[in-house]
Amino acid sequence: MNKSLLPSLALILAVQLRGAAAFSAVAPQRARVRTLNFARGAWTDTTSCRTKCHPGVAPLLSTAYHTIGVGPLLSTANGEGDAADAGIDAKVEGRKKRVIMGYKAAALTYLGTGLLSINVVRMIPAYLVAPAAVSYILASAADHDRLNSDTYKRLNLALLEYGLVGLGLSILALRGNFKQQNAVMALAFALSAINAVKGYAYGVLGWDKNNSETTLLQDLGKGTKDTVKGFLSVPKSIKSGGYFALMWLVGSLKLMKLKEVVTFIQVNSFASGLALPLAQFNRLALLTLLLYTLKDAADRNRLGGTTFIQLNYLCGLAMGVNATRAGVTTPLGALSAFFAVFCGFNGVSSYFANQYA
Repeated sequence: MNKSLLPSLALILAVQLRGAAAFSAVAPQRARVRTLNFARGAWTDTTSCRTKCHPGVAPLLSTAYHTIGVGPLLSTANGEGDAADAGIDAKVEGRKKRVIMGYKAAALTYLGTGLLSINVVRMIPAYLVAPAAVSYILASAADHDRLNSDTYKRLNLALLEYGLVGLGLSILALRGNFKQQNAVMALAFALSAINAVKGYAYGVLGWDKNNSETTLLQDLGKGTKDTVKGFLSVPKSIKSGGYFALMWLVGSLKLMKLKEVVTFIQVNSFASGLALPLAQFNRLALLTLLLYTLKDAADRNRLGGTTFIQLNYLCGLAMGVNATRAGVTTPLGALSAFFAVFCGFNGVSSYFANQYA
């Protein structure tokens, strides 16, 4: 290479880097790799650059928003890059809107199922408020680009489990009466499962699905390991200890209900009567994961977040339903009533702490 060209090439590189830095500082969302055009047959000559910036190498340089492009060899196709950027942004926005709409549709369908029930007072607070509320929380997280947080990944997996088990019990329930109600319930469960998968995938891979740092299986394995570790870890505060105790209480009830489901299947196979104990197991499984999420937030001193305030209200309502069904004069009912107050108080105190901080 001719040594006389080295200073010019070095200057070209330096100016390109400076221009790229300035461009990304002004518009970081448009920092894309530009296509190069080798079609032209003569160097581009820009008078302004020759007279103001780099008089010695002006025939080699052309300025576009002061990012230097070299004539026939390094001419930037800015229009093509911007068009590609606009297409990617539109695709990302479309995915985001569809996920948000899916979560909201699931929430509304759960509530619609409750309104079709012959026992609205029992169905809505016991079985439908929790998945509807979790769907609403995830819609808000998607709107604010928070699905990549471990909290929302965990909530997506909890909603996925609830949807898949719910689809199974809907199939069983369709054999009995109230087919219209059960069909709407099956739709709610299907929407939950579909949008939970999409929400989890976008949380791991990003809205553009270009995250190369991990895969879905790797993230799922890591999340499972961290959750198991969190279930067994010693609480770091008094509040965390309360959630820890409640989590294991509900988890124990879940395992007892699972045993009941297995025993029913062994005796009666998959008869329609399996739907009720399976629904009760599903409700307890979802509640267990919500309580773990609160325990994890308490360990990190994050209970003041809006999501955790909402989860406290939700878990307080669920434990209030348990206390009502078991009877507050029984040990389980009294314990459930205590934890209902515990969760409700933590939610209210966190809310007012935020308001008057």
